[in-house]
Amino acid sequence: MLSFLPGPLLFIINFILIVINTVIIATPILILALLRVLLPFKTTIKLIEKLNLFLYGIWVHNNSLTIALTNKIDWQVNSQNITKIKNSCIIICNHQSWADIVMICHIFKGKIPITKFFLKHSLIYIPLIGLACLGLGMPFLRRYSKQQLLKNPKLKNKDIESTNKACRRLIHAPSTLVNFVEGTRYTKEKADAVKSPYRHLMPPKAASLGIALGQIGKDIDVLFNTTLRYPDNEESPFIDMLKGKLKTVYANIEPIKVTDEIIGDYLGNKQFKHSFTLWLRELWERKDEELDEMYKKREQKKPAEKLTGGKNN
Repeated sequence: MLSFLPGPLLFIINFILIVINTVIIATPILILALLRVLLPFKTTIKLIEKLNLFLYGIWVHNNSLTIALTNKIDWQVNSQNITKIKNSCIIICNHQSWADIVMICHIFKGKIPITKFFLKHSLIYIPLIGLACLGLGMPFLRRYSKQQLLKNPKLKNKDIESTNKACRRLIHAPSTLVNFVEGTRYTKEKADAVKSPYRHLMPPKAASLGIALGQIGKDIDVLFNTTLRYPDNEESPFIDMLKGKLKTVYANIEPIKVTDEIIGDYLGNKQFKHSFTLWLRELWERKDEELDEMYKKREQKKPAEKLTGGKNN
């Protein structure tokens, strides 16, 4: 463990290790993506998907080792709720930080197929990483304002096609589609700006999840409703992780059976769209209450620790 080292030094160590790991893994993924275009045969594509899975697994494993090497983390995770599966599945999660991507990969490591994230389109321009994610078949979504959509309704179809394309790829090669359904990272300022009805969350956006379940819902068995929080590092979990100062990771995983109740024509059936949106909002209400309960327990624990002189006494 190197967590005793100064934060600035740990930041440099983490940054170098993550960059080296990413470059080493992303380079062959880009080559495989090019081969996929040049040799679009079923046998070739199947082999490429297997190689991508292997390479991505190495990337996840190396990042997990880096986190363990430089951070002393109290993992409050109910990982026993993660059943090992071979078929495709979906993870939905609240979004607090870039650290969420690393944590989801670490928590679900070895138990589910390769994770693919719904990503903001601007991330495609990050050198090497953006193109590697594209090669892995991750969907890049553009977020348009209501004003932009009113001026040009066709813009909505771009995200729909990206979602459909990613879902079709899940059917051909087992993968895990990760959807941060809030569409942006949570901050109190953002929550206040949109008048969020939740205490700890942004309002969920139902469209991409509804479309995805409509496309592949019958081909998957489970949806993992995941709640993430970094109660000791609320302001900047990702930077704190790089500095070796990430103290606590809270994660609750709730497996949800995929039933006909949440599978339907989100775009063409107004009644289903309404019922699905209500279902997702209720899920977010429970998630918000869960986080509220977590914070209450932590506040109750603090006075007890003070009376006993700390955790180690």
